[in-house]
Amino acid sequence: MISETENKILQAAKKVFISKGYAATKTRDIAEEADINIASLHYYYRSKDKLFQIIAEDAIKSFNEKLDCVFCKELTLEEKVNKFVSESIDFFMLNPFIPLFIMNEMNQNIEMLDNYLNCSNNMVELSNQLNKLTEEGKIRKVDPNQFMINLLSMTIFPFVGFPMICKQFNIDSAEFNNLLIQRKKLIPELVLNDLRI
Repeated sequence: MISETENKILQAAKKVFISKGYAATKTRDIAEEADINIASLHYYYRSKDKLFQIIAEDAIKSFNEKLDCVFCKELTLEEKVNKFVSESIDFFMLNPFIPLFIMNEMNQNIEMLDNYLNCSNNMVELSNQLNKLTEEGKIRKVDPNQFMINLLSMTIFPFVGFPMICKQFNIDSAEFNNLLIQRKKLIPELVLNDLRI
């Protein structure tokens, strides 16, 4: 169990990472936000990297639990897609640093992802559901891997491409968030329409 000071530091770090981004965040910023001195911060957490890893791992664990609830429940495919997109966008709006963290981890050590992502059971469940619906003639035949790649990329890319999207479309953070909210409806429509016979 972590101490009150450790928790205070983690909450401060998360707030600063979200507002400034990982690269621009300094340990001094986190210490100021937590209202402690830098020596105390280093006593509990040796580096910014360590803090970030703890926060990201905790957030990803929470996200995986959400995915388990979405894909392993007895929901229709349409319900699963809508729930996945809506909950993913909500999650990444609260934790916008997670997609880049995962990409950086993949580039450094792909095996480390096993600690963060555990979606094999979800993929088996989804594959079985897609195959059953295909056999029943309710949807066209689709590769479950391609289906999931489409779903993930349409949901996650805006968070990875946030600076580029804002610059390219000349929009601010509030307008970007509005786009994300619109995508909660748009993505399921695109993905499910593509399956219709």
